[in-house]
Amino acid sequence: MLPITLALLALAQTPSFQFAIHTTDPKPLFGAITKFDADGLTLNEPNLTIPAGNLIAIKRTGLRLPPFPRDEQAILANGDRIRGTVQGGDSKAIQFLPAGQPQAEVWKLPLGTLAALWLRPPPADMPFDPIAYPWTEAPKRRDAAWLRNGDVVRGTVTSFGNAPPIATLQTTAGLMTNRLDQLYAVAFDPSLARVRKPKDPFYRVTLDDGSRITLGTASIKDGRLSGSTLAGPQLSVTMASVLSLDVVQGKAIDLSDLKPKRTDVQPYQGVTWPWVADRSVRGNPLQLGSDTYAKGLGTHSKSTLAYDLAGKYRRFETKIGLDPATGRRGSVDVRILKDGKEVPFPDLLGLTLGKSPQSVVVDLKGAKELTLIVDYGAAGDVQDDVNWAEPRLILE
Repeated sequence: MLPITLALLALAQTPSFQFAIHTTDPKPLFGAITKFDADGLTLNEPNLTIPAGNLIAIKRTGLRLPPFPRDEQAILANGDRIRGTVQGGDSKAIQFLPAGQPQAEVWKLPLGTLAALWLRPPPADMPFDPIAYPWTEAPKRRDAAWLRNGDVVRGTVTSFGNAPPIATLQTTAGLMTNRLDQLYAVAFDPSLARVRKPKDPFYRVTLDDGSRITLGTASIKDGRLSGSTLAGPQLSVTMASVLSLDVVQGKAIDLSDLKPKRTDVQPYQGVTWPWVADRSVRGNPLQLGSDTYAKGLGTHSKSTLAYDLAGKYRRFETKIGLDPATGRRGSVDVRILKDGKEVPFPDLLGLTLGKSPQSVVVDLKGAKELTLIVDYGAAGDVQDDVNWAEPRLILE
């Protein structure tokens, strides 16, 4: 009986965390996850298994989706942002220690996958996207190293070293080597950085330290999430660290990854605010309430986005609201049309920050077109920054 007793005791000591499980069914499930693999996702409260092909996302209940990291981190070309420190490297990869992992878990991140490295926390006013960093002199395409004394060295990063940790750049004046503790940040030529996207379903993970990491494979067992990152290294974290996992290229299609078939953005007193994918209309991270999202749409009044559905989808779902930082005084009328006919959502008319966010689900069975409209409210276009968080089309 002793082995059975010990097994039951180990199981009892494994902490469980409650998740909202979103599937192809419009009503989410809630429970503790015991296992996830190619066969599906298994819950123990309630005791059931969801086929892997039906899974859309899991979200930890009771916790916010944190802001993106604002300290030492690696930013990959696919948008991943991983808290941690650079330990050195060679001519092909950096050695990178993700935050909260033991020294044995040092990753090798290929130089060709990197968009930027921050060796110190970025200034508060630094643009969110590496391509917009003022010290890189965009749109010129070359690497740039920002030194802690304020100087900027531009050229091509040729290698990193370990003893001591250094970075070497090839410049017009020759090779220039700097210790990592002399650097503020390094930005890489955006035309050369690539992270290969899988053809099969893959996964976006949000960790409690703000890191966003994309996995080509993922599994959950014995209270840990494990998987291979698209950059190569293996991730293994406790479920205590996992706030969300979204399935990409499965049954859900991110609206921000689709090109609208028709757009109409009208200027107000000569000022136009074009819509933006995966950012707020001002280029900031997408926020609703206290949550920060990786996927969505940033819009402003008055804008219209129309999408071709071709009858392929069963529903549309999203959260909508005014941006908590730049939409505080905004008031808008948001309308959603299915095949040209408005779907009634009274709470979206006269939408303000105080009424945000609003969750929306639209039945799309047989529909040919979806139209999203953000119209002027009571104060014209003043601070009418509307964010659409995780707008998704669910396939039939």
